[in-house]
Amino acid sequence: MHALRLQFPLLSLLRKLQSAGAFAVASLLMLTGALPALHAQESGPREILITYRCQPADRPAFREYLERDEIKILEQLKRDGALKRYRVLFNPIVTETFDAMIVLDFATYTATDSWLAIERKTPGGLTPTGLKLAKPVQTYLADLQWEGGNEQPDSSKPVFYVIPYSYTSLDQYRAYIDAYLIPQVRGWMKEGVLNRYSLYLNRYPVGDPWDSLFIYEYRDRESFGKREETIARVRDGLKNDPVWKHWSDIKATIRSESENTIMEEVTPRPSAPRPEPKGSH
Repeated sequence: MHALRLQFPLLSLLRKLQSAGAFAVASLLMLTGALPALHAQESGPREILITYRCQPADRPAFREYLERDEIKILEQLKRDGALKRYRVLFNPIVTETFDAMIVLDFATYTATDSWLAIERKTPGGLTPTGLKLAKPVQTYLADLQWEGGNEQPDSSKPVFYVIPYSYTSLDQYRAYIDAYLIPQVRGWMKEGVLNRYSLYLNRYPVGDPWDSLFIYEYRDRESFGKREETIARVRDGLKNDPVWKHWSDIKATIRSESENTIMEEVTPRPSAPRPEPKGSH
Protein backbone atom coordinates (compact mmCIF):
# COMPACT_ATOMS: atom_id res chain seq x y z
CA MET A 1 0.00 0.00 0.00
CA HIS A 2 1.22 3.45 -0.84
CA ALA A 3 0.95 6.60 1.20
CA LEU A 4 -1.67 9.13 0.20
CA ARG A 5 -0.11 11.64 -2.23
CA LEU A 6 -2.05 14.50 -3.82
CA GLN A 7 -0.59 16.28 -6.83
CA PHE A 8 -1.59 19.90 -7.42
CA PRO A 9 -4.15 19.34 -10.22
CA LEU A 10 -5.85 16.63 -8.23
CA LEU A 11 -5.93 18.74 -5.08
CA SER A 12 -7.51 21.62 -7.00
CA LEU A 13 -10.14 19.32 -8.44
CA LEU A 14 -10.89 17.80 -5.05
CA ARG A 15 -11.67 21.21 -3.60
CA LYS A 16 -14.17 21.77 -6.37
CA LEU A 17 -15.78 18.37 -5.79
CA GLN A 18 -16.05 18.45 -2.00
CA SER A 19 -19.57 19.83 -2.29
CA ALA A 20 -20.50 16.67 -4.21
CA GLY A 21 -20.19 14.59 -1.06
CA ALA A 22 -17.78 12.17 0.57
CA PHE A 23 -18.34 9.26 -1.76
CA ALA A 24 -17.63 11.33 -4.88
CA VAL A 25 -14.32 12.46 -3.39
CA ALA A 26 -13.34 8.92 -2.46
CA SER A 27 -14.31 7.59 -5.87
CA LEU A 28 -12.05 10.10 -7.58
CA LEU A 29 -9.16 9.08 -5.35
CA MET A 30 -9.66 5.42 -6.12
CA LEU A 31 -9.74 6.07 -9.87
CA THR A 32 -6.52 8.08 -9.78
CA GLY A 33 -4.69 5.48 -7.69
CA ALA A 34 -4.15 7.83 -4.73
CA LEU A 35 -5.62 5.33 -2.27
CA PRO A 36 -4.17 1.93 -1.32
CA ALA A 37 -5.57 -1.17 -2.97
CA LEU A 38 -7.83 -3.45 -0.97
CA HIS A 39 -7.33 -7.15 -0.46
CA ALA A 40 -9.60 -8.71 -3.05
CA GLN A 41 -12.37 -11.08 -2.00
CA GLU A 42 -11.48 -13.69 -4.59
CA SER A 43 -13.25 -16.60 -2.89
CA GLY A 44 -14.86 -17.46 0.41
CA PRO A 45 -13.51 -15.98 3.66
CA ARG A 46 -10.14 -17.35 4.82
CA GLU A 47 -10.23 -15.84 8.33
CA ILE A 48 -12.17 -17.27 11.27
CA LEU A 49 -12.46 -15.37 14.56
CA ILE A 50 -13.92 -17.01 17.67
CA THR A 51 -14.70 -15.39 21.03
CA TYR A 52 -15.01 -17.20 24.35
CA ARG A 53 -16.55 -16.53 27.75
CA CYS A 54 -15.87 -18.21 31.08
CA GLN A 55 -16.70 -17.75 34.73
CA PRO A 56 -14.26 -15.52 36.63
CA ALA A 57 -13.18 -18.44 38.82
CA ASP A 58 -12.23 -20.44 35.70
CA ARG A 59 -10.17 -17.74 34.00
CA PRO A 60 -6.73 -18.86 35.29
CA ALA A 61 -7.39 -22.48 34.34
CA PHE A 62 -8.79 -21.52 30.94
CA ARG A 63 -5.75 -19.42 30.13
CA GLU A 64 -3.51 -22.35 31.05
CA TYR A 65 -5.65 -24.58 28.83
CA LEU A 66 -5.14 -22.22 25.89
CA GLU A 67 -1.39 -22.11 26.52
CA ARG A 68 -1.09 -25.87 26.80
CA ASP A 69 -3.80 -27.59 24.74
CA GLU A 70 -5.34 -25.15 22.27
CA ILE A 71 -2.04 -24.00 20.85
CA LYS A 72 -1.10 -27.64 20.21
CA ILE A 73 -4.19 -28.01 18.01
CA LEU A 74 -3.35 -24.85 16.09
CA GLU A 75 0.31 -25.76 15.66
CA GLN A 76 -0.74 -29.08 14.16
CA LEU A 77 -2.93 -27.25 11.63
CA LYS A 78 0.10 -25.13 10.68
CA ARG A 79 2.28 -28.20 10.22
CA ASP A 80 -0.44 -29.72 8.02
CA GLY A 81 -0.33 -26.60 5.82
CA ALA A 82 -3.98 -25.64 6.36
CA LEU A 83 -3.37 -22.76 8.78
CA LYS A 84 -1.08 -19.93 7.73
CA ARG A 85 -0.95 -18.10 11.06
CA TYR A 86 -2.97 -17.58 14.22
CA ARG A 87 -3.34 -15.42 17.30
CA VAL A 88 -4.62 -16.51 20.70
CA LEU A 89 -5.60 -13.45 22.74
CA PHE A 90 -6.74 -13.22 26.36
CA ASN A 91 -8.48 -10.39 28.18
CA PRO A 92 -6.31 -9.63 31.26
CA ILE A 93 -9.31 -8.30 33.21
CA VAL A 94 -12.99 -9.21 33.57
CA THR A 95 -15.14 -7.07 31.26
CA GLU A 96 -18.55 -7.30 29.59
CA THR A 97 -17.09 -8.24 26.21
CA PHE A 98 -15.28 -11.61 26.19
CA ASP A 99 -12.45 -13.42 27.94
CA ALA A 100 -10.52 -14.78 24.96
CA MET A 101 -10.35 -14.65 21.19
CA ILE A 102 -8.72 -16.86 18.58
CA VAL A 103 -7.89 -15.38 15.17
CA LEU A 104 -7.26 -17.95 12.45
CA ASP A 105 -5.82 -17.11 9.02
CA PHE A 106 -6.07 -20.10 6.68
CA ALA A 107 -3.97 -20.66 3.58
CA THR A 108 -7.05 -20.94 1.34
CA TYR A 109 -10.82 -20.87 1.68
CA THR A 110 -11.03 -24.64 1.17
CA ALA A 111 -8.47 -25.07 3.97
CA THR A 112 -11.11 -23.82 6.41
CA ASP A 113 -12.71 -27.25 5.99
CA SER A 114 -10.05 -28.51 8.38
CA TRP A 115 -11.49 -26.28 11.09
CA LEU A 116 -15.03 -27.42 10.34
CA ALA A 117 -13.84 -30.99 10.86
CA ILE A 118 -12.43 -29.98 14.26
CA GLU A 119 -15.70 -28.22 15.14
CA ARG A 120 -17.68 -31.44 14.61
CA LYS A 121 -15.88 -33.08 17.53
CA THR A 122 -14.70 -30.07 19.55
CA PRO A 123 -17.13 -27.11 19.34
CA GLY A 124 -15.28 -23.84 19.07
CA GLY A 125 -12.06 -25.83 18.93
CA LEU A 126 -12.34 -26.73 22.62
CA THR A 127 -11.83 -30.25 23.87
CA PRO A 128 -14.12 -31.59 26.64
CA THR A 129 -11.61 -30.23 29.15
CA GLY A 130 -11.80 -26.80 27.56
CA LEU A 131 -15.61 -26.83 27.38
CA LYS A 132 -15.74 -27.36 31.14
CA LEU A 133 -13.85 -24.09 31.57
CA ALA A 134 -15.37 -21.85 28.87
CA LYS A 135 -17.89 -21.70 26.06
CA PRO A 136 -17.60 -20.33 22.53
CA VAL A 137 -19.71 -17.17 22.25
CA GLN A 138 -19.57 -16.37 18.55
CA THR A 139 -17.74 -17.46 15.42
CA TYR A 140 -17.14 -14.99 12.57
CA LEU A 141 -16.16 -15.71 8.98
CA ALA A 142 -14.24 -12.65 7.88
CA ASP A 143 -11.87 -11.10 5.36
CA LEU A 144 -8.58 -9.52 6.41
CA GLN A 145 -9.09 -6.43 4.29
CA TRP A 146 -6.29 -4.13 5.49
CA GLU A 147 -3.05 -4.90 7.31
CA GLY A 148 0.43 -3.55 7.81
CA GLY A 149 3.13 -3.30 10.41
CA ASN A 150 6.66 -2.74 11.62
CA GLU A 151 9.07 -5.37 12.84
CA GLN A 152 8.44 -6.19 16.47
CA PRO A 153 11.43 -6.30 18.86
CA ASP A 154 11.88 -9.72 20.44
CA SER A 155 12.00 -8.23 23.93
CA SER A 156 8.64 -6.44 23.74
CA LYS A 157 5.38 -7.62 25.29
CA PRO A 158 2.72 -6.23 22.95
CA VAL A 159 -0.74 -5.01 23.95
CA PHE A 160 -3.62 -5.75 21.59
CA TYR A 161 -6.54 -3.35 21.29
CA VAL A 162 -9.70 -4.79 19.73
CA ILE A 163 -12.37 -2.37 18.44
CA PRO A 164 -15.64 -3.47 16.80
CA TYR A 165 -17.56 -1.18 14.42
CA SER A 166 -20.84 -1.13 12.54
CA TYR A 167 -21.32 0.81 9.32
CA THR A 168 -24.22 1.87 7.09
CA SER A 169 -22.67 1.54 3.59
CA LEU A 170 -19.81 -0.84 2.78
CA ASP A 171 -18.53 1.15 -0.23
CA GLN A 172 -18.53 4.39 1.73
CA TYR A 173 -16.91 2.67 4.70
CA ARG A 174 -14.05 1.32 2.58
CA ALA A 175 -13.40 4.76 1.16
CA TYR A 176 -13.45 6.21 4.68
CA ILE A 177 -10.87 3.67 5.92
CA ASP A 178 -8.53 4.42 3.02
CA ALA A 179 -8.77 8.20 3.16
CA TYR A 180 -9.18 8.82 6.91
CA LEU A 181 -7.95 5.90 9.02
CA ILE A 182 -4.98 4.47 7.11
CA PRO A 183 -3.06 7.79 7.08
CA GLN A 184 -3.49 7.94 10.87
CA VAL A 185 -2.39 4.35 11.44
CA ARG A 186 0.75 4.92 9.40
CA GLY A 187 1.41 7.94 11.55
CA TRP A 188 1.09 5.87 14.74
CA MET A 189 3.58 3.36 13.36
CA LYS A 190 5.96 6.16 12.40
CA GLU A 191 5.70 7.46 15.97
CA GLY A 192 6.91 4.06 17.14
CA VAL A 193 3.97 3.10 19.36
CA LEU A 194 2.19 0.69 16.98
CA ASN A 195 3.70 -2.56 15.72
CA ARG A 196 0.90 -3.79 13.49
CA TYR A 197 -2.73 -3.35 12.50
CA SER A 198 -5.26 -5.83 11.10
CA LEU A 199 -8.71 -4.74 9.92
CA TYR A 200 -11.34 -7.40 9.27
CA LEU A 201 -14.67 -7.22 7.49
CA ASN A 202 -17.38 -9.63 8.58
CA ARG A 203 -18.30 -11.52 5.41
CA TYR A 204 -21.85 -12.12 6.68
CA PRO A 205 -22.65 -8.96 8.71
CA VAL A 206 -26.20 -9.71 9.78
CA GLY A 207 -27.04 -8.15 13.14
CA ASP A 208 -24.77 -7.51 16.10
CA PRO A 209 -22.11 -7.24 17.25
CA TRP A 210 -19.80 -6.03 14.44
CA ASP A 211 -19.44 -5.39 10.73
CA SER A 212 -15.72 -4.64 10.98
CA LEU A 213 -13.11 -5.41 13.61
CA PHE A 214 -9.83 -3.60 14.19
CA ILE A 215 -6.98 -5.32 16.01
CA TYR A 216 -4.14 -2.94 16.84
CA GLU A 217 -0.88 -4.35 18.19
CA TYR A 218 0.91 -1.79 20.36
CA ARG A 219 4.62 -2.24 21.01
CA ASP A 220 4.22 -2.58 24.79
CA ARG A 221 2.16 -1.25 27.68
CA GLU A 222 4.07 2.03 27.79
CA SER A 223 3.33 2.61 24.10
CA PHE A 224 -0.32 1.79 24.63
CA GLY A 225 -0.40 4.37 27.42
CA LYS A 226 0.67 6.98 24.85
CA ARG A 227 -2.26 6.12 22.56
CA GLU A 228 -4.33 9.26 23.15
CA GLU A 229 -1.46 11.72 22.88
CA THR A 230 -0.19 9.98 19.74
CA ILE A 231 -3.64 10.11 18.12
CA ALA A 232 -3.88 13.84 18.88
CA ARG A 233 -0.40 14.55 17.50
CA VAL A 234 -0.96 12.62 14.26
CA ARG A 235 -4.39 14.17 13.71
CA ASP A 236 -2.91 17.61 14.21
CA GLY A 237 -0.51 16.89 11.35
CA LEU A 238 -3.36 15.77 9.08
CA LYS A 239 -5.93 18.46 9.81
CA ASN A 240 -4.83 20.65 6.89
CA ASP A 241 -5.32 17.84 4.37
CA PRO A 242 -8.72 18.68 2.78
CA VAL A 243 -9.56 15.06 1.99
CA TRP A 244 -8.73 13.79 5.47
CA LYS A 245 -10.58 16.74 7.05
CA HIS A 246 -13.65 16.01 4.93
CA TRP A 247 -13.90 12.43 6.21
CA SER A 248 -13.12 13.52 9.76
CA ASP A 249 -16.08 15.89 9.71
CA ILE A 250 -18.58 13.20 8.67
CA LYS A 251 -17.17 10.06 10.32
CA ALA A 252 -19.97 9.93 12.92
CA THR A 253 -22.47 9.40 10.09
CA ILE A 254 -20.46 6.53 8.60
CA ARG A 255 -19.77 4.16 11.48
CA SER A 256 -20.51 3.51 15.14
CA GLU A 257 -18.10 2.02 17.66
CA SER A 258 -18.85 -0.69 20.24
CA GLU A 259 -17.08 -1.52 23.48
CA ASN A 260 -13.35 -2.04 23.11
CA THR A 261 -11.25 -4.84 24.61
CA ILE A 262 -7.62 -4.72 25.72
CA MET A 263 -5.92 -8.09 25.26
CA GLU A 264 -2.65 -9.95 25.69
CA GLU A 265 -1.21 -12.65 23.49
CA VAL A 266 -1.22 -16.20 24.82
CA THR A 267 2.00 -18.04 24.00
CA PRO A 268 2.82 -21.75 24.37
CA ARG A 269 3.28 -22.87 27.96
CA PRO A 270 6.88 -24.00 28.59
CA SER A 271 7.20 -27.72 29.10
CA ALA A 272 8.18 -28.82 32.58
CA PRO A 273 11.84 -29.88 32.71
CA ARG A 274 12.34 -33.63 32.84
CA PRO A 275 13.98 -34.85 36.05
CA GLU A 276 17.49 -36.11 35.52
CA PRO A 277 18.08 -39.81 36.21
CA LYS A 278 19.66 -40.58 39.54
CA GLY A 279 23.36 -41.04 39.39
CA SER A 280 23.77 -38.91 36.24
CA HIS A 281 26.36 -36.70 37.94
